[in-house]
Amino acid sequence: MTHDNETELPWSTRLWMSLAAPILRLIGRTLLASCRIERVEGKANLAMLLEQKEPMLLCCWHQRLSVCVGYLLRARRRGLQPGFLVSPSRDGELVARVVAGMGATILRGSSTRTGARALRELYGTIRDGVSPVLHPDGPHGPARQVKSGSVMLAQMTRTPILPMAFSADRFWQLGSWDALIIPKPFARVVIVIGEPLTIARGDDIEARAVVLGEQLDALTARADQAMGVTPARQRR
Repeated sequence: MTHDNETELPWSTRLWMSLAAPILRLIGRTLLASCRIERVEGKANLAMLLEQKEPMLLCCWHQRLSVCVGYLLRARRRGLQPGFLVSPSRDGELVARVVAGMGATILRGSSTRTGARALRELYGTIRDGVSPVLHPDGPHGPARQVKSGSVMLAQMTRTPILPMAFSADRFWQLGSWDALIIPKPFARVVIVIGEPLTIARGDDIEARAVVLGEQLDALTARADQAMGVTPARQRR
């Protein structure tokens, strides 16, 4: 899909994005390729949903996006069609170019600026078989607090949520609101995938959002424990 405001970007911005995107893709691919995934706990949960050939909502905290995204992109060879909701901004445009070049489906929208439209587009994309990658505490936090949109989307589409997390023994942690984790070269990595969470028609959205948050926290803690690390939860 095409960014509605992309034509409004100055030609100089479009030029440097065209140059920067392939460089960032190369750096990301090289970094992820150097990581040693020691194990993937709960991979049968993903395999079960892939065997059903139905879309799912792939969910992790914003802090744990980097390796989770890389792992899900690799799962394309197993039939997964990951999709990414990218905000309508200059930064969002750069992210879109990077991730689209790695084979992902790009959805334009923002939970803060174009939430209703983004929800409609996500609904239609799920019907086409795409599995959106969601970070329910994004795009600006508060960190590790589930917003209702992800749960509402699961209820509307009757699509299961598949929660996941990762941790690494060595990493950089950015000074962003979510304290984003990026594994260092040749880091050891553990990925933990939880059991699918379904949201029935009559379920209370806020209550189920709490359950999802508890699941994500538990998976994240399990991954950190396996690696023996304690990353900062968010920027102070």
